[in-house]
Amino acid sequence: MTAEDTISLRTLEFELSEYLDKNSSAAYHELYPGVETIDYDFVAERKNLFSTNLIESTAHFIKGCLGAGILGIHEAYMYGGIWTSLLVTIIFGFLISHCMSMLVKCAQTMYIRLRIPRLSYPDLAEVALATGPSKLRRFSRAFRYTVDIFLFLDFNGACCIFEIIIAKTLKEVLEATSSWRTSITIYILIVTVPLIAICLIRSLKYLAPFSLVADLFMAICVLTTMYYSLAKASDIKDRPAWKSIHGFFNMLGVCIYSVNGIGVALPIENNMRKPQYFNIVLQCGMPVVVSFVTIVGFFGYWAWGENCRSPFTINMPSYLSLLIMQGLLTIALGVTFAVHFWVPFRIIWHYVGKRHDRYRGLWERLYRTLYVLLIACLSIALPNIVTWMSFVRKLTNATFLSFDINTELYWDE
Repeated sequence: MTAEDTISLRTLEFELSEYLDKNSSAAYHELYPGVETIDYDFVAERKNLFSTNLIESTAHFIKGCLGAGILGIHEAYMYGGIWTSLLVTIIFGFLISHCMSMLVKCAQTMYIRLRIPRLSYPDLAEVALATGPSKLRRFSRAFRYTVDIFLFLDFNGACCIFEIIIAKTLKEVLEATSSWRTSITIYILIVTVPLIAICLIRSLKYLAPFSLVADLFMAICVLTTMYYSLAKASDIKDRPAWKSIHGFFNMLGVCIYSVNGIGVALPIENNMRKPQYFNIVLQCGMPVVVSFVTIVGFFGYWAWGENCRSPFTINMPSYLSLLIMQGLLTIALGVTFAVHFWVPFRIIWHYVGKRHDRYRGLWERLYRTLYVLLIACLSIALPNIVTWMSFVRKLTNATFLSFDINTELYWDE
């Protein structure tokens, strides 16, 4: 059993009930005066041999925040207007950063309060209500399951989107360089093999080098796009600052989907060597995420105007540069798949892992393989990216709202 599978030497229910008993008991404070003021060092209590440093955590953060929305953010700018969309992207970058910071601060407050070294998302959702207003405490378990469901569906849909995009990009590259022609189903099956391999990595520590390389590849794609966009850009006055209210809300959905990393914030913090410095990861990573999204959106729409097409690499003027960019993008998205895969699989493993006390590593690898195969089956059954994106955007908004409510419950105390 690894450290990340055991948040405490005792069960969460016991720790929670003990905290509530202490809080409501006058006798406890009389018998043990001042003991509640002793700070609990959750950093020292974490027993994770594979914790990540600041650089590795930042690499995962950037990969986790950059969703598939960045591939079509220039189209979103086309819907919302160039200056309106630019302002919205910056505002949402600050807003989401604040929500993630608040969420992690609240989690770390609960570590000390409950004397527990780490809490997963569903654990945090449960204790938010269980230690909150007395009228809401009976809904704590239901809230836990609600967060579980939204997170699972959200990230499961995101993984399907990434696999379909990877398969379609690979299809374009191979068919452009050879005479081989086949259906998208075959390409999904082909990319499933390397996706299984990378998803068998059970530690974020060992996945970190892949995230660093993928972030570098994404940076190359973004900067190359900026270079070609500036070469082609016409008078910026030709691009309207505002279009329509319908286009504005379309842009909002894509923007949130492109920079929202709330789903990966706590898993990254839980695996950090120095979780007290999560804000440094946030302050270093979020500007990179917002910059990447802004560059692709702003310069992409400025250069290609109403002729924007997704993904952004398709606008490359050179045939060779297009193939290189698509190759780099395929590798980067493969790593993004693995980072996003981490969240829904931990939800599954929380429930099924309890049944396998022996050979846990072997069973976990088996379930990881089966889950990647399940995602591949869903992608084959519904290979329409637009349908998946519409589904995931709605879940992203719902998840974003649920965590905002979650964190507000802490600060109300």
